[in-house]
Amino acid sequence: MKNKRIFAFDFIRVLAMIMIVVFHYNAYCIDFSVQSEPVLFIQYANGTMGHIGVSLFFILSGASLMYSYGRKLELKTYFKKRFLSIYPLYWITYAAFFTHFYIINRFPMQISRKTLLLTLFGMDGYLYYKIPNYYLVGEWFVGCIVILYLLFPLLRRCVLKAPVATAVVTAVLYIPYLAFYPLQMEEQRFFLSRIPELLFGMYMVAYGYRACGALAGSPRPISWKAGLPALAAFLYILFVPVQLPQLYLIMWTGASGFVALAWISQFLEFPWLTKPFQTVSACSFAIFLVHHVLMSRFIVPVSGMNLDFWQNHILFFKYFIFTCVTGFLFYFLSQIGVKLLSPLLDRL
Repeated sequence: MKNKRIFAFDFIRVLAMIMIVVFHYNAYCIDFSVQSEPVLFIQYANGTMGHIGVSLFFILSGASLMYSYGRKLELKTYFKKRFLSIYPLYWITYAAFFTHFYIINRFPMQISRKTLLLTLFGMDGYLYYKIPNYYLVGEWFVGCIVILYLLFPLLRRCVLKAPVATAVVTAVLYIPYLAFYPLQMEEQRFFLSRIPELLFGMYMVAYGYRACGALAGSPRPISWKAGLPALAAFLYILFVPVQLPQLYLIMWTGASGFVALAWISQFLEFPWLTKPFQTVSACSFAIFLVHHVLMSRFIVPVSGMNLDFWQNHILFFKYFIFTCVTGFLFYFLSQIGVKLLSPLLDRL
């Protein structure tokens, strides 16, 4: 039986994508000395808009995977679908920008070509801090989410077979892990740092939604008893400074924001609205991949300038529309790759 599509997931995915695009637009304006008021905001009392968007993506990944595979997970099918959800789009997008920068415009290729293997597997942005490579799209997020997808079958088994023990062990180990984090990579980018968010999304579907029939493929509305406290917690962390380690604050923001937005989305589930959100949600990963690369096209020409409110927002609107159209194009091109690769993977 096919699961009923959850509008909340599309709603949150689109909002998270917009937050990340807006955050990076504002950050680029600062980097290129564009004097203007930010679009929406850059920082809240305990972090940045980018922190919120990324956290929502990780939680949503756990929730979406648990919703799809909570009842049954066949490893071959699972890994095939995860592969097709990432790599055809990633390769087509990368190939287009690689051709533009390194072949047409002949950017110097001074890095060892062996590092293209990192690009092939989506790890170039993830390991760029340590290994210079041909990173162009995807940042660190692509590599991190690939690793978490690989870990999901194990995490799923733990959540379903030993939910209390899994939660307790994760919480107990997370405290010394953050206190004695030993790596050079920024801690919020290391995949182990994002496991609690992935697990939160999984628990939301497996147990928070359990009484609502989520694992049976037919979820019911989230109660105001969960929605209102989550909204209050989200607003509190937005406006009141809290003295906690950054990743705890990010987890607080993402978890409360996810529940609050899922609750709010139930009041917006109109037929005329669900379809656009579903379409943009499907293309959100493509938009994420291209938005960094396209940003300089719009911001570099105005570097060092003073932009008033309307000039800045019109520039952002042009950039956002151009980025979405480009993302849609790459997404639909990638579907051709999916159709070509899918039969080949079935033969393996």
